[in-house]
Amino acid sequence: MEYEILVFEHNSMYDWRDTNRENVVKVFVETCREYVNPEYVEENSTEIDSSNKFVSYADRSGNDKPMLVILIGTITDEMLVEIKEGLKKLYVHVCEDCGNEMVLLPKSRGLVCNNC
Repeated sequence: MEYEILVFEHNSMYDWRDTNRENVVKVFVETCREYVNPEYVEENSTEIDSSNKFVSYADRSGNDKPMLVILIGTITDEMLVEIKEGLKKLYVHVCEDCGNEMVLLPKSRGLVCNNC
C-alpha cells in the first residue's frame, strides 16, 4: 500500500514524498520535524487532525511561514497512536548532564531541565 506525504506552505504545495506501510510513521514524523520544527514552533502551537484516510499536522503559531504536513492513505488506529507518540517525542530530549528528560522550548529559551 502506498502513502503520500504532502507539505504546504501558505496553502501552496511545498514538498511531497511517497512511502510504504513499513516506514510510513517514521517518514511522516521526520517530515513533521523538518517542516514544523520543534525548535521554532511550540507544541501548544501545533494541531493534529485525522480521519481514516489522512493525518495532518499544522503549525498554528502565527509565524511567517505556516506549514501543514498531510499523510494520505489508509490510517489505522495503531498508526495514529504511533504518530501521536512520535510527534510528542519531538519535544522531549535528555539532559546531557543528568540524563533526565527535558522539554524543548522555543529556540530563544533553549533546553530546560528541572534538576540542572
